[in-house]
Amino acid sequence: MKVGNLVRNVLAVRTNPVVNESRGWQPIEAGHTGVVVGVRQTKFNASYNKDGKGDVYVDVHLSVNGETVRCGNYLSSTFEVVV
Repeated sequence: MKVGNLVRNVLAVRTNPVVNESRGWQPIEAGHTGVVVGVRQTKFNASYNKDGKGDVYVDVHLSVNGETVRCGNYLSSTFEVVV
């Protein structure tokens, strides 16, 4: 997964109300599309992977009912690449 990929959330996600998101803790159901705007490779859980790489976290801007919703710091497996 890389910046600019078109993705779909495969799990319900939430925005972060701490950064003044108007949606609060209302979940966003699976199936919405968005664009990856940030990707971070970490060392977390690297010892459990054969390739030695850790978890990958992403920031995504989802389109939900015509509005852009920011979803930050999610494991990349929460989303699937569409294109």
